[in-house]
Amino acid sequence: MKKIFGLFLAMIMMTSFLGGCVPKKEVKIVDLKEVHAAVKEALGEDYYANRELTVEEIKDLTGIKEEDIEVFIAEVPMISVNVDTFIAIKAKEGKGAVIEDSLEKHRKFLVEESLQYPMNMPKVNSAKVVRHGDYVFFLMLGKYDDRQEATEEERLEFAKAEVKKVEDIINKFFE
Repeated sequence: MKKIFGLFLAMIMMTSFLGGCVPKKEVKIVDLKEVHAAVKEALGEDYYANRELTVEEIKDLTGIKEEDIEVFIAEVPMISVNVDTFIAIKAKEGKGAVIEDSLEKHRKFLVEESLQYPMNMPKVNSAKVVRHGDYVFFLMLGKYDDRQEATEEERLEFAKAEVKKVEDIINKFFE
């Protein structure tokens, strides 16, 4: 019985040791200005977020605290008819999940509770939060679907594809 117990204890210790040796996934250090420039270049004239937000406006909009932010770029349209929003935040170390949660709550509020122009609903419903470690992004961007005969579902798929393009650009910075 002592041998079995000893063997069991040895297995637990070995598992703990090996578990501790698993390398953590390293997230690259990325310049948010480069990410922002790549997104703007890819969207061209369809990048409508042209007014920078202050840290106070980010807090009012999303609930994110200034002390959780290391660096950020945040833009919304100057004309309030559009909803396009680009938020890129490098959180203070270990605060990525906090930022992600706040941005996800903001996204959920926009989808479930905010009043929107009908033309903006596909973009709002396609908004996405993307996280790479302590880098967190809120994406509600892209071209408007100008097809006259498109159904609501087709417009939603179009908007999702636009956000996916931006997400793919961001993901390349972290490969």
